[in-house]
Amino acid sequence: MGNLEQQEPRGPRPGPPSLAARGERRRIERRLQEVGVLCQPEVSLQYQTLAKRSVLRGVESGGATKEIGRYVTFCDERGECIPWLQPIDSVAVNGRHAVVVAPALVSVEVFRVRSTYDVLIVRHDIVQPADGRHGRIEAKVLFRGRQGYLPLDLTGDEKNMAGQIVPEFFSKAGEHIDIPPEFGKVLKAAVRGAACVNCTHQHYLTAPKLLKAADGPIPISTGEQAVAV
Repeated sequence: MGNLEQQEPRGPRPGPPSLAARGERRRIERRLQEVGVLCQPEVSLQYQTLAKRSVLRGVESGGATKEIGRYVTFCDERGECIPWLQPIDSVAVNGRHAVVVAPALVSVEVFRVRSTYDVLIVRHDIVQPADGRHGRIEAKVLFRGRQGYLPLDLTGDEKNMAGQIVPEFFSKAGEHIDIPPEFGKVLKAAVRGAACVNCTHQHYLTAPKLLKAADGPIPISTGEQAVAV
């Protein structure tokens, strides 16, 4: 009986933060699949065998049609740009654009239906137990905005405003909800991605500095191979 009392309570572990509840999420994903928009907001835990460390992996992805869009990108904890590991070129549009690998990530996800926007900003960290067990991802919601409004058509006549503006969010009582200012720049980029019809490129992850400065191609791998945990 004593051993049973010391066991941790069993039950389903909470999943990662999501833009919408399960039922609504399935409807959103089904509709996006119908129009050909692929967005992967999930962050995965990977292990670099040579460096002997765990890292996080994300994929900047998404795009839009005129009526609907979804996009996710990544930044550091201050909202600043981080370099991609590699870009992804594809014959398809509105899909994967670049891979990022880092010890910690902040994901910025936007879902748009015409002029209505949902936003989710989440910080992802690695928690490494002292007893040597595999690490896990700890996710903390930094901002969640539901049914924000942006009275511009960023896919049409006012697309020149894309990347310069974000939706406004209000509480149920009609009070304005402030977006954390440090994430204003990256959120503008994600909003632009969610309004980028037939998107084929990343909107916030940037090329590594060495690659930017080079006249020719430079290998960006350091020989560390990431394998799934």
